[in-house]
Amino acid sequence: MVKVVIFDFDLTLFDSSKIKYLMDKKQWSMVYKNIDRCSFYPNVLNFLEELRKKNIYIALVSNAPSSYIKKVLNFFNINIDFLVCYHDVNKHKPNPEGIYKVLEYFSIHKSETFYVGDNDIDYKTANNANIIFFGVPWGTFSQEVKIIDYKNFSI
Repeated sequence: MVKVVIFDFDLTLFDSSKIKYLMDKKQWSMVYKNIDRCSFYPNVLNFLEELRKKNIYIALVSNAPSSYIKKVLNFFNINIDFLVCYHDVNKHKPNPEGIYKVLEYFSIHKSETFYVGDNDIDYKTANNANIIFFGVPWGTFSQEVKIIDYKNFSI
């Protein structure tokens, strides 16, 4: 039984493509000023709400800094149960350290979670942790992956 769903953040839940160039340049003050130009992908917020209704926890594992993710979550009034960001780990994705922190925090087994991401790094992260992976339909993958449908997915 799934107890926690682990997500990547940027380009998985949150469409930050309009400010990606600022993020790549690490111009964080400009990123923060332009959060309002971005949005969550269609059906994401409904999907998160469905998880909540089923008492399934929501975790994020991201290579982005926590200050950025917290500002986005605050701006859109979104609550996440556990967050693992760039400065929270010594080894970044595709190393599974972030996933292991989630498993430890919730005291769950690998079989009680899955990971959702948008690219090969996310796929490799889940694979390295030996957990199930789902890709988003707009993601880019070099191999075939199971695709999640936020609108029609059932747990």
